[in-house]
Amino acid sequence: MSRHTEKLEGLLSAQAMALADQHLRKAHEASEQVKQELQAKLRKLEEGEEQRYQLEAERLCRQIIQASKLRMDSEHDRLRWALAQDVLHEVHKRLEKLTEDTPRYHAVLQGYLAEAAQAMPEGVLVAELNPRDLDALRPRWNELASQAAPGRKVELAPLAEHATGGMRMRSADGRLRVDNTFEGRLARMQDEVLGVIMDKLFNQGGAA
Repeated sequence: MSRHTEKLEGLLSAQAMALADQHLRKAHEASEQVKQELQAKLRKLEEGEEQRYQLEAERLCRQIIQASKLRMDSEHDRLRWALAQDVLHEVHKRLEKLTEDTPRYHAVLQGYLAEAAQAMPEGVLVAELNPRDLDALRPRWNELASQAAPGRKVELAPLAEHATGGMRMRSADGRLRVDNTFEGRLARMQDEVLGVIMDKLFNQGGAA
């Protein structure tokens, strides 16, 4: 992978994690507020009940706490998924914006090509791109391919399915593939983002 590509992806990853942190801070503040309100209600309930109602009040408190915990667990699951989707949506928007900056975008595609060529065994390679990128790169493809993958023959082909950007590299027989389309990279990033958000939620919950 080229230094330009590594720098770009590092920036995108940092921005995505910063967005996740911002959402998580808001979620943690909301969680603290719910806990404080619940504790206030429980204190009021305990103070207002006479001694003969104490056992019933304790049972009711346990039920409320248990129900609250179940709701919070469910809310954490929902929040974790929503945060991940927000982060990935923001990254996707930034990648779409990248395609409008032709020099930077073509440098990224060149980095993807170099990365895939190094990872795949010798033989003819086929770079699959969306129609827009195919038309834009065809006139200078030989130059770009020779710089990114010297000594390798790399043919151009259209992607069979939709892709916002990036490229998918495959061997000539189609047995080996490296999916560096934006959609493919975002799909792989989703598990990582979900894991980071889950860790942060549990860590914050434990600290509280």
